[in-house]
Amino acid sequence: MKSGFPKNSRSSSARRRSPSVYSEPLKIKIAGKDDAPLSISQLRDGVYEAVRQLLPYDKHYRVKRVALYLTVIDENGQPVQISPTGEWTIYPYQCAAEDFDD
Repeated sequence: MKSGFPKNSRSSSARRRSPSVYSEPLKIKIAGKDDAPLSISQLRDGVYEAVRQLLPYDKHYRVKRVALYLTVIDENGQPVQISPTGEWTIYPYQCAAEDFDD
């Protein structure tokens, strides 16, 4: 006969990540003064500043992935989509063979 208690989904044999193996992602927020919308050049300057602040960690760490979510708006404050798919994937470094295949 089965007991009426739900089975614990995490058994004692389940592998758990220790805090030294996994940490929360670093969140970098770039905002305009008083939450005003940023121009593209202000966004560029903010991204450059974020990278500049990360430079001391360059020799010891790498970045696995960067996700940058933008809500692009027009002059009336209405959201617009500047890409048909709504997503860009940028590979900063490509070898010559990859460029030739395009």
